[in-house]
Amino acid sequence: MMKERIEAGLSGDYEGLDNGLERINKYIFKTQKACYYLLGGLSGSAKTTFLDFVILNAIQDAEAKGISINVIYYSWEIDETTKKANWLSILIYKKYNIVIAPEKIKGYGEFRLNEDEKKLIFSELDELERIFKKINWIWESQNPTGMYKYWWDFMGKKGKYIKEPYTDEHDKKQERIVSFELNDPKEYNIVAGDHLALAKIERGFTLKQNIDKLSEFSVIARNLFKMTFIWLQQFNQVFNKIITN
Repeated sequence: MMKERIEAGLSGDYEGLDNGLERINKYIFKTQKACYYLLGGLSGSAKTTFLDFVILNAIQDAEAKGISINVIYYSWEIDETTKKANWLSILIYKKYNIVIAPEKIKGYGEFRLNEDEKKLIFSELDELERIFKKINWIWESQNPTGMYKYWWDFMGKKGKYIKEPYTDEHDKKQERIVSFELNDPKEYNIVAGDHLALAKIERGFTLKQNIDKLSEFSVIARNLFKMTFIWLQQFNQVFNKIITN
């Protein structure tokens, strides 16, 4: 097993997907398979914009390299229209190095697009829709157990379970899952979520217990399916006061 992993590293299978963070990638190695990333920040610190930037870069890099990629995105704080405006802003900046704020795209307040900006925005709408259709968007909050079951169903179509026989305490022969093999070993399966505290609470759980359970399920799925998890977490008010004082 370790020999095969070393060979895969030598062949470039773990180069990682672009995340747009060139200056620190020699330390974090881009977006990797089978990793758990937790991004924390204060309210209003552009956590969601940062996550969107990372996901969009990963999708575009995977396409450029001919690597299969699947993304499950739990967007519980940002609605679909706002998300599309945000992604349009990122697409235009990456392609043209021109900043058009999402608020201007949506015409908030006195913000209005000029004719050149409108043409630019409209020229990228098809590309936006194409990328959006590649993502499994989940807009309504779910509890950790529901998400965990969904990941098993989703990944069950992407590979096969390796099982071994055993005899249980009642002397009955059974089978248990010991590992999972992807049909395409180079494929990326990414789960992104905004944010952990907005997951639906399991019956009888506190918020902390709910976050802990979701993190536990994420680690299990990462280890078994080689999925990548990128969760956002907003710092609470007490932490905000510590940072600002």
